[in-house]
Amino acid sequence: MDIQEIDHLTEHFYQSISFSKDRYPNYDMLKELFYGSGKIITNNAEQPLDFTIDSFSQTLMFQIESGNATYFSQQEISDTTEIYGNLAQRISVYEHSHLDDPKQKWKRGVNYIQFLKSKGVWLITSMIWQDEKDEVKIPEVYLV
Repeated sequence: MDIQEIDHLTEHFYQSISFSKDRYPNYDMLKELFYGSGKIITNNAEQPLDFTIDSFSQTLMFQIESGNATYFSQQEISDTTEIYGNLAQRISVYEHSHLDDPKQKWKRGVNYIQFLKSKGVWLITSMIWQDEKDEVKIPEVYLV
């Protein structure tokens, strides 16, 4: 049961941040998925960038409203989840695209997601991610 709840929570996370010209990200859903203010960190730049759920949402909304982002879709393609009591950790391999073009090859990366179970409900506490690059390949063991 716990693993299925974490599966659904992760799926809802990816759905909440995906958007198109006709549909904004679902920030209300995103906030509901996290414990407290949450912690999201990207390690794709020279220096890590860290956000709360609110600052992440505001930054993304600014990019959308300024026309710098018109489409984003992300989905999980492989995962490994470990549960210990009311704690869980997931290695979530994803693919994503910034272009609404079926011919465009999607990029991949890895999210490390931490969860806790509070009052019988699983919530995300933090997430850190990095996209795959030529010098940083996703380990094969993550792709099974």
